[in-house]
Amino acid sequence: MDPHVGSGKIITAPIITEDGVPIKDPLVLLEAATPDQQASPITTKNGDEANQSSANRLTDKQTIEWKLTLHQIGLDVLRTDRSMVFYEKKENLSKLWDILAVYAWIDKEVGYCQGMSDLCSPMIVLLNDEADAFWCFERLMRRLMHTAIRWG
Repeated sequence: MDPHVGSGKIITAPIITEDGVPIKDPLVLLEAATPDQQASPITTKNGDEANQSSANRLTDKQTIEWKLTLHQIGLDVLRTDRSMVFYEKKENLSKLWDILAVYAWIDKEVGYCQGMSDLCSPMIVLLNDEADAFWCFERLMRRLMHTAIRWG
């Protein structure tokens, strides 16, 4: 997947170009890691930029599309239920971002679209376990797709 998922970070800028070339230092807005549990920074090694970009370039179109959506997920997460005390904790925002990023990865047909953060938010708030919240969200999306197909 990507080392940002599960790291306690929320990506708010692209981490890859449309050509599949990684962007050196994407803007990481929030880190939920505690001071004694610092996440290691994600950087590329110094060297010949042209050789690195061609060597690190992704060619799988679905992976590129998914990585291009990660920053959009981050921007939407930051706008979700902003007035709730629950989201004053960075780790809760990070859980929401992780769930949406993983969902977009496993359901490549649907991916991610604006508004999913609003659908997922109650599950994060109500369920203590991130995995439980993920599977409830996945089931909700499956049910919504089934209803849309049936009525569409």
